Amino acid sequence: MTDSFSRWGQLLRRPIDLGWERLRAPYATALGWCFAVLVLRSHARLFQAHLWAEDGAVFLSDALVHGLDATLIPYAGYLHIVPRLLAWGLSLLPIEAFALGLAFVILAIDAAVFALIARIRFRWLVPHDGVRVLAAMAFCFLPGTWEVTGNLANLHSILFYAAMFVALQDLERPLGIADGVVLLSAASSAGESVLLAPVFLLRGVMRWRDGRPLREVLWEGLAVVVLTVPAGVNMVLFRQSGMPASDFAHWPLSRMAEHLWNTFNVRYVLHPVLGDGGTLSYFRRPLVVRILVACGFIAVLVLGLRRVPARPRVLLLAACACVFLLIPLTWYVRSGSAEYPTFGRFWDPGVVEDRYMLFALPAGVVLWVAALARFRTLFAAGLCVAVMVLAYPRWAFESWGPERDWARSAHLIRVTRETPGAEAYVPINPIGWSVFVRGAPRP
Repeated sequence: MTDSFSRWGQLLRRPIDLGWERLRAPYATALGWCFAVLVLRSHARLFQAHLWAEDGAVFLSDALVHGLDATLIPYAGYLHIVPRLLAWGLSLLPIEAFALGLAFVILAIDAAVFALIARIRFRWLVPHDGVRVLAAMAFCFLPGTWEVTGNLANLHSILFYAAMFVALQDLERPLGIADGVVLLSAASSAGESVLLAPVFLLRGVMRWRDGRPLREVLWEGLAVVVLTVPAGVNMVLFRQSGMPASDFAHWPLSRMAEHLWNTFNVRYVLHPVLGDGGTLSYFRRPLVVRILVACGFIAVLVLGLRRVPARPRVLLLAACACVFLLIPLTWYVRSGSAEYPTFGRFWDPGVVEDRYMLFALPAGVVLWVAALARFRTLFAAGLCVAVMVLAYPRWAFESWGPERDWARSAHLIRVTRETPGAEAYVPINPIGWSVFVRGAPRP
């Protein structure tokens, strides 16, 4: 028995030595694997390409009518610069290629964002390159990816985490032009990215206290400005839009605290370890069991994070705190969303496909990977693999909906646009959404 335990102990202590601790191009490796995984998961949508919600009803429709001038048209109370630019660029192609081209372009952007964690700049947080590649792949299997990946309508949710990844980079490496492009893309298309401005302010203070060159400190300050100014514009646009705000701010404090705790518990403590089924099972257990499980998981997180060097630990915790603010912000600006089943207690297995399930979960996975990697590299790698394996029931993304024949839809759009005075509503997914197309003016 002693020899058996000794062998297991040696196995757990043994480092993962598969030639991937220091990869030559970790970001390119993660990008390739993430894109392959997302394409494989989306194979049904690629074979039967069609459009989802605002992709056709807003972005394509406005691009066909206004062209490049549609770039600055607000929708739902804020700007969508990147989605509108992509819609305009793809609209210059033959309309028959729009749906499939859009799917591939957005999947590539999703993969590029998820792969950011694999960059060399994150070795100070998770030293093992292979583990970070696995973490990037794990992001591709998180709840909410059913609706969020592969469409323009939810690209803002992906770009938000791109800003988070930039905020977690090694302070020994100054922000570069590529980082600026990522932040500008996020700020101009994901108004919620302003929540991460305090992290960049903290980065600037830490650089200044380290005596780093003034130029590096100013880059962090510029990042704060880039994230804040578009947010101010969006605040004005949101008020002008007349969209109703939620009554969440008027809830009793006890109700608000319960919702926030349950959401925090799911996104940061439970789901990254237990997956869909385990988290559902947790909320069916007696209160005492739930308290013990949550306290045990939090204790493991605390012990692991204490082993992370102080500077990356501080930035990670600050980023996770700011990312979590996305939850109450969503509850406030999206009327009725605070009561949505994806928040609070995790009761309904059907909600894991909804876009709101992704909120804060990538930060939770990073938190766990960073903590477990300080115990054993094998533990962090195992967690990433578990995230993928536990997602097995939802590995494949089915088609967006009943509208699957884009060739027929594209033909109707083309004919309508070429017919003077004609008008048509071309159905897209989900049911009830359509692309409004107007023909050329009558002579």
